[in-house]
Amino acid sequence: MQMKWRCTVCGYIHEGEEPPDICPVCGVGSDKFVAVDEPKVNLIQDMMETFEPHAVAAHFPNALLPTLALFVAIAVVSGLGSFETAAFYLLFVVLFAAPVTFVTGIYDWQTKYGGQKTVIFKKKLMLGATLIVLSILTGALRFQVPDIMQSGGALMYLYFALIIAMLGCVTLLGHYGGKLVFSSMGKG
Repeated sequence: MQMKWRCTVCGYIHEGEEPPDICPVCGVGSDKFVAVDEPKVNLIQDMMETFEPHAVAAHFPNALLPTLALFVAIAVVSGLGSFETAAFYLLFVVLFAAPVTFVTGIYDWQTKYGGQKTVIFKKKLMLGATLIVLSILTGALRFQVPDIMQSGGALMYLYFALIIAMLGCVTLLGHYGGKLVFSSMGKG
């Protein structure tokens, strides 16, 4: 008889007589699976049981930095300062979200992957720390020179370069995070 088994770490549902040896989504062993008697109808309970702080936290800088870069580009092309002001506020959200993402990532690394010092984790740690430093530098520069977009010159180009570097960091962080998740599903 086919049973349903739910991974208590990521929520993956497996159908079969036994749970899988390894979860194809998050990679934990069969001991992390529980039999599912009936389908979940309580969304709040399901969310509480499968909540992943790092996955939620990582989407803030990953979503906001492309928007920030787009707003700065629109401000340059259109001359509308409101877009640059919005980018400034997004930068400060990233400034506060990046350390939370870093800490939750370290927690996941320790609890789900046993703190393995593989190349992919070393890259993610380096990129996460770099993102924090770049966001501090970019925020400090913009705070010190409020009219940086109008000033032109070297400081404006440095500001652009810092934003592009942050965008590169979140792109690579997302790429490596995807490799961790999707490679265990046979797609990476």
